Amino acid sequence: MDVGKALEENENRYFAKKHLKYFGTISDRAERLMNKTSHLLEYAGQVNDAYQAKVDAKQNSNMQFLTIISTVFFPLTLITGWYGMNFQNMPELESGYPGVIILSVIVVVACIIVFKIKKIF
Repeated sequence: MDVGKALEENENRYFAKKHLKYFGTISDRAERLMNKTSHLLEYAGQVNDAYQAKVDAKQNSNMQFLTIISTVFFPLTLITGWYGMNFQNMPELESGYPGVIILSVIVVVACIIVFKIKKIF
């Protein structure tokens, strides 16, 4: 644009007057192209923002699912940790495995019920 305007001014009177209109046309077209490029750049930024929002929503959904799975399995990990550390009174000597299995199933079912009530799962 600047070069076209500088040539259109014809400061040194190098070009004939009938040719000066072409330099004006060049600078006008360059200005229009710059404006279109600016609009395309803004549009590309908006498309990028929309895509990023969609990716963030999907990632948020995945993280929510993984959090629910972790919330269900953390109590089970705690139960098995306590059960495994009880070396003095080993529960399996008195058939403790079914009790721990039943307790684990109760915990999982309770977590799922709570999640269903709160409409999380």
